[in-house]
Amino acid sequence: MNTQCSRRRNRDDAVGRNRRAAGRLRRIVSCLAMVIAAVACLGTCPALEARPATITLLHVNDTHSHLDAWGPKDRHLEGTVGGMAKAASVIAAVRASEPNVLLLHAGDVFHGDLFFNQYFGVPELKLMQQLGFDAMAVGNHEFDLGPDVLAGALAAAYGDGTLPLLSANLDLSGYPALATWIRPSMIKEVGGVAIGIFGMTVPDDVMNMPAPVKILGTPDPAVLMGIAAQQAAELRTNGAEVVICLSHLGALYDRAIAASVPGIDIIVGGHDHYVFGRPEVVTNPEGKPTLILQAGSHYEYVGRLRFTVDAGGVKVASYRLLPVDERVRPLPQVQAVVDELKQGIVASCGDVYDLRLATAVRDLEMVTEPRRPERDSAMGDLITDALRAETGTDIAITANGLISEGIFKGPIVGIDLFRPVSYGYDPATGLGLKIATFRIAGAELIKSLEIGLAYLGVNEDFFLQVSGMSFAYDPRADAGARVLVQSVRVHGQPLDPDRLYSVTVNEAIAALLPMMGVEVSELKSLPDLEYDVLKDHVVSLHRVDVRPEGRIVDVSVRRHKER
Repeated sequence: MNTQCSRRRNRDDAVGRNRRAAGRLRRIVSCLAMVIAAVACLGTCPALEARPATITLLHVNDTHSHLDAWGPKDRHLEGTVGGMAKAASVIAAVRASEPNVLLLHAGDVFHGDLFFNQYFGVPELKLMQQLGFDAMAVGNHEFDLGPDVLAGALAAAYGDGTLPLLSANLDLSGYPALATWIRPSMIKEVGGVAIGIFGMTVPDDVMNMPAPVKILGTPDPAVLMGIAAQQAAELRTNGAEVVICLSHLGALYDRAIAASVPGIDIIVGGHDHYVFGRPEVVTNPEGKPTLILQAGSHYEYVGRLRFTVDAGGVKVASYRLLPVDERVRPLPQVQAVVDELKQGIVASCGDVYDLRLATAVRDLEMVTEPRRPERDSAMGDLITDALRAETGTDIAITANGLISEGIFKGPIVGIDLFRPVSYGYDPATGLGLKIATFRIAGAELIKSLEIGLAYLGVNEDFFLQVSGMSFAYDPRADAGARVLVQSVRVHGQPLDPDRLYSVTVNEAIAALLPMMGVEVSELKSLPDLEYDVLKDHVVSLHRVDVRPEGRIVDVSVRRHKER
């Protein structure tokens, strides 16, 4: 049975594939050399200014191996938004026009695109170094395939030298080799100003596999506050005039740290994929402002904060999210590397870029409209329908946290279908998760729905999307009693708590439900990949016109009147 646990046993296969990917990258070294030369020319800075110095902080987060542009397609089936090659142009333009640039990444380079499954993050890590990134937080997804794969990727990308990876709440004593590349903090001089930076990694993601590395902070979040306070104090003692927390904790933790920890000027955040059009300002225990920043995901924006530093501390001059959209041309030297890497993906996975499979009539969102009561998403409906169509079970289930992206209106090609279901790694194919079936009693099904609803307002990764059934819930009720049991229907019939229902899921759900105390029976792992199942279903539809249909309803939201 292929489950999350069996993926741990297959890490050696992934490491071997990592080494082979490093071999393929040798012929790309010449392209990377051109990137180094180009960025060196564009990044030449004027002489340091007299105080008060003006610093330009550029930041990205949650790039998830999106080296190529994505989003709505042009007439050549090329994406028009984001991607590393376009972001490199924005970064280079800022470096060419402004002195004293600090460039930070708030974590999650791994997972999300076939560039990761094929090359294990090595090209993105190398390109980040060549583009002049000053530091990166260690994200939770950096451990998706375990510390062996992370260490292998860092060794292939950097050898003993490195782009500094930062995390102060990682205990590396069980895997000391990672200490070659990961440290708690650093001090960087920019424009004559000593800037202290420390990293943080979200501790409570059940999907990654850091062991034997320990991510400190669970079950007591106060541990995170203590670590942050210690880091800020130590950096100040060591001469830092500005302290930045490079955080892959998410906004809830970031706000708590900002409110409770003195001495932090700026939190450059990630993990949520939030787009903060302006900095969130939180007053710290000293009565001073702490700024919280976050710039979406997948290089869709580059955040730019200009601030000055003088005896009075940090003063914001301006903030803007620089869009990486259809108006931005990719940096040619980086695009050359990306195009070379895409050829390797096509050789392994087929033409996932130029072969049109279907057409999306509308944008297929992975999120729901908060003003409407419907809580099934277009992508949730599409994926679960595909799973159930493949196996013919009563029900199909996935979770919000296992849907990575939506699909944009217009032509659909293979990569558009891989990105939404990009979790996991299958050593045999280099793709993602397989699917599984099981049987579950109606009462246990209610339990699984309640688990998904228990984290509302904190983390909706466990919120379940469904096919073949419907239900309503009330988020105002106590956790564990939010499902309106009388509303639950399977194919229009009331749920029978004693009946066994057949269910299709991906193998991550199949592993997680028993771990969370949900009893299932007749669990069978199937050879079918979730990606292939979704692709076959979309091809069969040809024109994909899916919208939330009310399979899941939040009764606390008053129904929005249509005009």
